[in-house]
Amino acid sequence: MVQWLDCRIIKFLCRHCAAFSFCWEVVELAATRLIALHKNKGKSVAACLKSRTDYAKNPDKTNKGELVSSYECSPLTADEEFMLSKRQYEFVTGRIQKNDVIAYQIRQSFKPGEITAEEANKVGYELAMRFTKGKYAFIVATHTDREHIHAHIIFNSVNQFTGEKYHSNARSYYQQIRAISDRLCREHGLSVIVQGEPARSVSYIEWLRQSKGQPTFRSMLEADLRDAIRDANDLGHFFLLMEHKGYEIHHGGRLGFRLRGQERFQYPGRR
Repeated sequence: MVQWLDCRIIKFLCRHCAAFSFCWEVVELAATRLIALHKNKGKSVAACLKSRTDYAKNPDKTNKGELVSSYECSPLTADEEFMLSKRQYEFVTGRIQKNDVIAYQIRQSFKPGEITAEEANKVGYELAMRFTKGKYAFIVATHTDREHIHAHIIFNSVNQFTGEKYHSNARSYYQQIRAISDRLCREHGLSVIVQGEPARSVSYIEWLRQSKGQPTFRSMLEADLRDAIRDANDLGHFFLLMEHKGYEIHHGGRLGFRLRGQERFQYPGRR
């Protein structure tokens, strides 16, 4: 049965997104995404960090917190420890953070029915450790509230040992995160994306669009919209959940969504 809240949000989307329709596709192979988490306007860095980590650690999604692991921080106080590292960096160097990136998130999704939640958490932890090389504190929260088990890996943007800041680029995805994730999945006997490498440097989303049979940005957006509608308490909460998933939102005659770094907004319903 569709809840009243869902109807309200869907009606709102329909008013702003002509011919809006949902595609119920899910990622069918182990897939990863690197998302820069940004500071929200009108909120402090500390408040934004708490909001992001609280969402990842949601006990309703992580078997009452049993599927949350961490490195160089406590799952209970990860946001505070992230902030402490940032303040120490500013105190020692005298440099004040100028951009609004407060942390980074890796989302790793697995093929439905192929992995247990406990193993998914271990794979996520190994991915985070190999990728960060132990230089950045992180938490790994495995969610089991969907057909496809997926992990939210949130790591600090500041190295707690040296104060070095992490910088993301296209190479960090193709040569590091995706390669490490694929290697881990093979080690654990899990499915991986087997299409050839792109011939030129393109974004992950562009490559997915070019790969037959693989999830496109549109399908991932629509799946994320579905999840946000299901979890939202009200319209404002819906928009907040979409921001947590890494989307920028265009408000206007039509609602548009894009991931940080993308040039164009995607308008659901437009083909």
